[in-house]
Amino acid sequence: MNSTSSRGPISGGAGSNNNSSSSVNNLNNINNINSGNNGGVRRSSRRVSLNPRVHEHIPPEYLPNLSKYKYSGSDSSIIGRYIMQPYWNFIVSLVPMTVAPNAITLTGFCIGVSSSLLVMFFYFFCDAVYPPWVWYYAAAALFIYQTLDAIDGKQARRTQMCGPLGELFDHGCDAFLTPLVQVNISCALNVSNEMAFVFCTLSSCVLFAAIWEQFSTGSLDLGRINGPTEGILLACSIFLITGWYSTSIWDLTVIGPYEIVLPSLFGGGLFVISTIRSLFFVFFLISSALTIGTNILHVVQRPSVHTRGIPFLVAFPMFLILVLHVILFFTYSFIHDRYPFAFELSFGFLTSYTVTRMTVARLCAMPYNLFNGFYLISLFITLGALIVHMYFGWIENKYLKPSLGSAMVGLSALGVWQYLHMILSLFTQISYFFNIPILSIASQKERDMKRD
Repeated sequence: MNSTSSRGPISGGAGSNNNSSSSVNNLNNINNINSGNNGGVRRSSRRVSLNPRVHEHIPPEYLPNLSKYKYSGSDSSIIGRYIMQPYWNFIVSLVPMTVAPNAITLTGFCIGVSSSLLVMFFYFFCDAVYPPWVWYYAAAALFIYQTLDAIDGKQARRTQMCGPLGELFDHGCDAFLTPLVQVNISCALNVSNEMAFVFCTLSSCVLFAAIWEQFSTGSLDLGRINGPTEGILLACSIFLITGWYSTSIWDLTVIGPYEIVLPSLFGGGLFVISTIRSLFFVFFLISSALTIGTNILHVVQRPSVHTRGIPFLVAFPMFLILVLHVILFFTYSFIHDRYPFAFELSFGFLTSYTVTRMTVARLCAMPYNLFNGFYLISLFITLGALIVHMYFGWIENKYLKPSLGSAMVGLSALGVWQYLHMILSLFTQISYFFNIPILSIASQKERDMKRD
């Protein structure tokens, strides 16, 4: 984080704070969406390479804008303010001044990823039979990640290392970890294929809506109940309960049953509200809808750093791929049995990649390109599969059905590669430009050079 109050990979919540923070004038140059107009700045050549240490993700002429950037945002979490903040302040006081903020972020990220890999190992190779300690570790790992993610910004202020590199480093870890945490929660609750898809996909939409609001208004304002604080603590509680009682605890009937008829788009049938699991799912749907609605309302009502209509133009490509992805999943939902979470992770990593690109455009005050290679490949596969389904039945049965699951796994793998390539490229560029290390404390001379 290092310069932001945004924390954590959980993107669900119950709305945002209505009090937007300070000026966003430093972002006014982002209006040139997908165009060659760059405000009179002469464009220099940008190196493109498969080697992320050589590849230049940011055109060099926009790097100086990073030094003008100032973070704007707020966190109104009730639990965060009165319980977690004193705890975080105590923890950061124990951290030596020689420890770099980004090193704290990276440590938490590695711990968080390790728990996801552990859960997925038991899911895929042990028939989803988990020893209790797996969930205890998942709870501890997520809580540690939240703690380290919260104190990295405090450590940055202690060591005078605040800056856009830290915010990007923090955001990059959060965005990548978000889909993995949602998979963990789906496994802990032992949800059905359809519920897993809706839960993971909607969580990615909540993440996109939050970053989209920040991209549009220049400010990130977290509400009194939000994902990075209350959402993570709720997830930790789910893991602890699952570890103690096993996943069967969520099958316990507590109300009803109440039946809701589902539309044909979502496979038809009935959704029964009776178990603890179903109540959690309904709560998630309502809170996510409120959060996304609040994000949209803020974009409409608050002053934008872009010309009118640009924020919705930016959101359209992801809205399109979301609609296609939903239709594709419920058309071929049986693929989830053989390729679990392939649909969810392919969309999740695309969302993570997209919101990080939006963050880079915001930090650098540079034009945001609506389309990229990863998006176009995802669009080609999803749209192409639906066209084959509608018009070419013989191709569907012979080629599409046997290969679609593998294609989604391939998209997920491509998403991981694309994301890591972009992040390494960005970190390298920014580190070289400011002449500061990424995972260690800069000397006073290096800090002076940064200020100059």
